[in-house]
Amino acid sequence: MDIGIIIITHGQLAESLISIIGKKEKVVSICITPDFTLEKLREKINQEIKNLSSQYVVIFTDMLGGTPCNVSLMVAKEQKGVYIISGVNIYMLITALNLKELNKDISIDEYIEEIVAEGKRCIANVKDLFK
Repeated sequence: MDIGIIIITHGQLAESLISIIGKKEKVVSICITPDFTLEKLREKINQEIKNLSSQYVVIFTDMLGGTPCNVSLMVAKEQKGVYIISGVNIYMLITALNLKELNKDISIDEYIEEIVAEGKRCIANVKDLFK
């Protein structure tokens, strides 16, 4: 399955996540700053989708309802094969990369479901885990 990944966040979080997971083929970041307009972000997302030239593009955003998520939704409504996952964390990205590399027969819907499930699994009240 040919999947491109775009990580879009407020501030420099997207770049920081890529520095942690390492630079990977077909994984890009967009860091939005206060000077980004909605139209500028929309154009940047469309350009990155075009540059990735993938069958599917999964956009990871930092928070549901935030500008990266809302503008990504506008773009996804206009283009086939664009999916959005909000609440990005390192575990989600590692899962996305592993599934992309190791599980070529998975459908895009299964791919998205697995990433979201794994991302949720790593969110915990750690103190409660050790009672």
